[in-house]
Amino acid sequence: MTHDRPEIHPTRQTDRIVALDALRGFALLGILLINIQSFSMIDAAYLNPTAYGDLTGLNRLTWLISHVFGDSKFMALFSIMFGASVLLFTERLEARGRRPAGLYYRRIVWLIIFGMLHAYLLWHGDILVTYGICGLVIYLFRKVSPRVLLILGLLAVSMSSLIYGFFQLTMPHWDPEAMVDLMDSWAPRPERIEE
Repeated sequence: MTHDRPEIHPTRQTDRIVALDALRGFALLGILLINIQSFSMIDAAYLNPTAYGDLTGLNRLTWLISHVFGDSKFMALFSIMFGASVLLFTERLEARGRRPAGLYYRRIVWLIIFGMLHAYLLWHGDILVTYGICGLVIYLFRKVSPRVLLILGLLAVSMSSLIYGFFQLTMPHWDPEAMVDLMDSWAPRPERIEE
């Protein structure tokens, strides 16, 4: 018995969009630039550069350049490339008369599996699981109008500001022990750094 199952193969070289591939590579290298700090220092140093060593001279210049030009910018660019790949992948399948949901979700599940293996076996800062979980949801929004997407995006971005504002307002009322833990994660004690 034969099945009419289309041949599955990687994207042909002629179908690739070289500019998007180059931009994706640029974003990935930029993320590496930022992650080098995470690889070489304690976790607190990512947000608080004074938590591990001094912040003078070349250290200050390096942090300033990476923070101003890299932090979150390359991650945002890579996220845009992820969203573009969702659209390209699904639209190409639809143009061939195929329904993309099954193949798309199969790929996303594999992304989550590889992300979990990487996060648990290699490095705790892995982002693939986050992309995979977001990928489960963004597929549903791929045909929503740009206006609605802009409104939803602004609401999503404002949530972090609201959460930080809530923490700022409630911190004076926190249990003193919780404040010690918070301050220890911001500026760890020497014994924690040594650990």
